[in-house]
Amino acid sequence: MGAIVDGRFVSDSVEAVLDTMVADLEAQIGDDVPDDISSIARTLYLPWAERIVELQNDLGLVLDSAQIDNATAEALDFLTALIGVPRRQSVRATGVVTFSRSNAATQDYQVRKGVRLQTSGSNPIVYRTTEKVTLTSGNSSVDAKIEAEVGGVDGNVGAGKITVFVDDVSGVEEATNAAATDGGRDRESDEELRERAKENLTTGSRASASGLISALRAIPAVKSVSIFLNDQNDPNGDGQPAHSFELVVETEDGTDLDDRIAQAIMDTKAAGDTSSSGVYGTAASGVATLINGQTFTIGFSEPVSVQIYVDLDLQVTEEYAGDDAVRDNVVQYIGGVLSSGNNDDGRLSVGDDVIFGSVEYAIRDTPGVYDVTSLTINGDAVPTGTDTSNIPVSLGEKATADATDGSIAITTTVVTP
Repeated sequence: MGAIVDGRFVSDSVEAVLDTMVADLEAQIGDDVPDDISSIARTLYLPWAERIVELQNDLGLVLDSAQIDNATAEALDFLTALIGVPRRQSVRATGVVTFSRSNAATQDYQVRKGVRLQTSGSNPIVYRTTEKVTLTSGNSSVDAKIEAEVGGVDGNVGAGKITVFVDDVSGVEEATNAAATDGGRDRESDEELRERAKENLTTGSRASASGLISALRAIPAVKSVSIFLNDQNDPNGDGQPAHSFELVVETEDGTDLDDRIAQAIMDTKAAGDTSSSGVYGTAASGVATLINGQTFTIGFSEPVSVQIYVDLDLQVTEEYAGDDAVRDNVVQYIGGVLSSGNNDDGRLSVGDDVIFGSVEYAIRDTPGVYDVTSLTINGDAVPTGTDTSNIPVSLGEKATADATDGSIAITTTVVTP
């Protein structure tokens, strides 16, 4: 019953199933069934026929779920993930909003992180500030970065569209975005994902750098992935073996993903490709299993930690939140160990340079910090007093800071503004 047509299972109708069941009854009796008995039989058989058709439909869904051309929703996600092509999720639009007042402020006003604003109209788009800013005394406006609450292209709006306060802000009278918001992207549709997966299969992406990176990024708790290739017949100048690749994988603190990373590499790489480790990062490995039960140790690398040292002099007020609060703000930007001893991933990923201005901004974001009179940072040792430039970080490295070991040295002077 039912049939496969062009790779898809086509279910019977309930009537067709009933006809078949009555015909089977006649074959059992060996004679034509009277009309009244046939009618009773069809009534009795109806629930069974409906259930059979439901089962046929379920069988069709199972068959569809095994084919990229016909799978949908989560079934399609599963299929494409197997070939290293995860679905692209929605992205929130970002921009800048200006908070303003008609007259210059006579005191400082804080605009906290998370303040909500929206567009006007019956279907407003809501945004949140993603940073804390201060409208300082003597000024009448201050800019703050914003992000749409919900991902999608609807968050990309024109200049002057974000004007409505959802949350009150003390000392501020108006808000608007001088420039359009952008970057918003809808979640990838089934058809878009299907076409991208088929294109990757056509170009042989299972063994490509992009295929390997996509496969690892699809693993929850994997934060970033870098790849180094050597397609030559000899080891390269860094010592990477011939015809090999090295993946540097950054994961969230406290996770143990070695075997899962190894399995993703094995499932995605070409049979003859070699995964190396320890040249551009810290060597790591996991165990992968083939469908026939064979197991292999697959190497990859973890980022090399680059300790960041900070030395600063501050002018602080009586509202100063304390040295640990400053250190924690620095760690929350760079990543590393908080004053509590807990880990924080920070905002920097593998290969991200440490930006001097961002460190200073993190420090100034601490309540009670009146001024940063001196700041030096270094990636090798205690700052000498002249280290005020950005710290370059290579693709195999990850900057880290520690609020507990004295590497963030702070000198404070209390002032009365």
